[in-house]
Amino acid sequence: MKKFEHIDTWVFDLDNTLYDASTGVFDRISDQMTAYVSDLLKLPEQEASALRRHYWKTYGTTLFGLMKEHKVDPHHFLHHAHDVKIDDVAPCGIIKAGLEDLKGRKVVFTNSSRAFAERMTKHLGIRDHFEDIFSIEDGNFLPKPQEEPYLAVLRNFNIKPEKSAMFDDMEVNLKTAAGLGMTTVWIHGDDKTPETHALEHLHHKTEKLADFLREHLPRKE
Repeated sequence: MKKFEHIDTWVFDLDNTLYDASTGVFDRISDQMTAYVSDLLKLPEQEASALRRHYWKTYGTTLFGLMKEHKVDPHHFLHHAHDVKIDDVAPCGIIKAGLEDLKGRKVVFTNSSRAFAERMTKHLGIRDHFEDIFSIEDGNFLPKPQEEPYLAVLRNFNIKPEKSAMFDDMEVNLKTAAGLGMTTVWIHGDDKTPETHALEHLHHKTEKLADFLREHLPRKE
């Protein structure tokens, strides 16, 4: 379609984007994070869960909040948080075929660890479609939506923002991308909030990545 003809680089979030939220994988990761907070601070599970969400909303990730507030070793946290089962996640044929046919460079930009991103994309059968992965470690643990890791992605992969598109399930992450000149695609899942859907920095919207790849994107000739 004409509105994507100028795009030569596609930037994809991982969690709840390259795999659906309905798989429950990120819920498992969240549970692992809650358990970590509970063990670290000797809090009941309910309090630990509330604190985890507070750090996520305040700092962008639970990890960054724990680093700021409690000097947590990020590598130890990431290993624990991503020690989850993924073998029951069925690879999506539409996503795999769509990525294969999609013209231009493709990279993963995630707040997850490199080890988990590598493991998940290989399990999904899509790792070979990506030039590289930019993980939370690559951004010195600064998470989206902070601007610094976006600038690092653009610089590291020599991406021109005005010729790139970014897919993410979190609208706040796409606000930073849009501010830098990237075209944005919001993977909104079951979020039907009218106020959110009306936000100007959400240029395109779809419930699932598979829907968008099947219906909207230009293919290789």
